[in-house]
Amino acid sequence: MGLPAANTVLISLQDPNATARQELQRAAREIRAQVQKELQEQARGSNQGPLPPAPPEAPVPPGVIVGPIQGHEPVYVGGSGFPFNPRNEQIPPEAVDMAMGFFFTVVAIIIGLPIARAFARRMDRKAVAPQVPAEVTQQLNHLAQAVDAIALEVERISEGQRFTTRLLSEQREGAQHALPTGSDR
Repeated sequence: MGLPAANTVLISLQDPNATARQELQRAAREIRAQVQKELQEQARGSNQGPLPPAPPEAPVPPGVIVGPIQGHEPVYVGGSGFPFNPRNEQIPPEAVDMAMGFFFTVVAIIIGLPIARAFARRMDRKAVAPQVPAEVTQQLNHLAQAVDAIALEVERISEGQRFTTRLLSEQREGAQHALPTGSDR
């Protein structure tokens, strides 16, 4: 059975334009018709009589072109342009991409969450006011006591000054009463 040379070429179209699609459909129809003729001729040669016409094949969906390469199995090219295994057609390549994305996201969350928590804790620790050393605290207490003592002494001095001022003013008033005035003389 001799197939035409056009059947030995793999054509991958991800975005076929209308003329290329029409050319491919026309070529597929011609190949199908030629194969049917050859099968009928072989059947007549074996004296079995004419074969009933073969039912029409389903059209190839756009973006999926199947064709054997010389010496190799047929290659299936999906809508994404990546070859996939024809025996495993239940899982489309897009679903595999989505599953891989999901698992990568889960891994990123598992690894990233503890790192983010540690970073947040570190930032919280920096926000706390720094501890004052004990030596500085003792010096501040000593300074506060000294200021209180000075304030007490200043209060005693001002009280003594008021007392002295009062005594002097009383003596002056008493001296003025005890001395005769100029009219009494």
